[in-house]
Amino acid sequence: MRTPIFILFCEDPLAANRVEPDFEGEYLAATEAGFPTLLFNYDDLLSEDRQAFATKRIKLAEGNALVIYRGWMLTPDQYTLLYNTLLAKNYSLVNTAIEYQNCHYLPDSLHFIGGKTPATIYEPYSGENSIDTLVTKAKQFGDGPVMLKDYVKSEKHDWETACYVPDASNTVLLRTSIGNLIRLRGAYLNKGIVLREFIPLQPLTTHSKSGMPLMEEYRLFFLHNKLVAIYNYWEEGEYEITKPDTSEFELVALGVQSNFFSMDIARKVDGSFTIIELGDGQVAGLPDCADKEEFYRRLWQMLR
Repeated sequence: MRTPIFILFCEDPLAANRVEPDFEGEYLAATEAGFPTLLFNYDDLLSEDRQAFATKRIKLAEGNALVIYRGWMLTPDQYTLLYNTLLAKNYSLVNTAIEYQNCHYLPDSLHFIGGKTPATIYEPYSGENSIDTLVTKAKQFGDGPVMLKDYVKSEKHDWETACYVPDASNTVLLRTSIGNLIRLRGAYLNKGIVLREFIPLQPLTTHSKSGMPLMEEYRLFFLHNKLVAIYNYWEEGEYEITKPDTSEFELVALGVQSNFFSMDIARKVDGSFTIIELGDGQVAGLPDCADKEEFYRRLWQMLR
């Protein structure tokens, strides 16, 4: 007998037993492809006094079942809680907590993509001393430009004040930008701060709302280290009709310790490609241009 495979979504916080509206399209596509679905309360999972109720509507599975989560981001601790709660009901998430963090935190993913991604330094954040350490480490970039983010996300829509620093040796500007990033991320700051070498990429267009420059980027999804699909990352700008050759990235993917992950790549100005980052496939967004029905059909075919 084949192991049942479920897709887990967040439920609508205002209407129990209904999927979160932002994932309704994926929910419909998953069911159409043949996947049975499960819902849990994301807000309860994140609330210390409500965590026990997060999966209350998920019944005990009769036998071992596999689950792929598609929903909002979770910290590694939150993911661990969800993993263990589901496991107690005989559901195994496709990635263990370690496999989740391998691709969710950029510093962890450097074990798999180092040398094929821009030079990167990082420091866990615990106050001003952390910034001092990071500024000292940044000397390796000389007077070159760098980009800032936390271990997971950037504030790229605040491009000039909290994301891009044109001269890493300008410590005043660097400290100010790091401070802006920390302030904007607030309680959602993930673990620490990351500084990355800024590599000139092929321009695509300028974002219509924030004014940030958009580059030619693509998002790839991998299941069991095999390519599922490749999508244009941005909705704006004119992409080439033909997608780039993914052969070199499929080779890299073979060494990634995760069962389901995303990989973002970008074209450099010289025409070659670089890996921007990995992401856990369960919380990596499907670009708006993606054919959701085809995505879930492909997952179904690869899992049967």
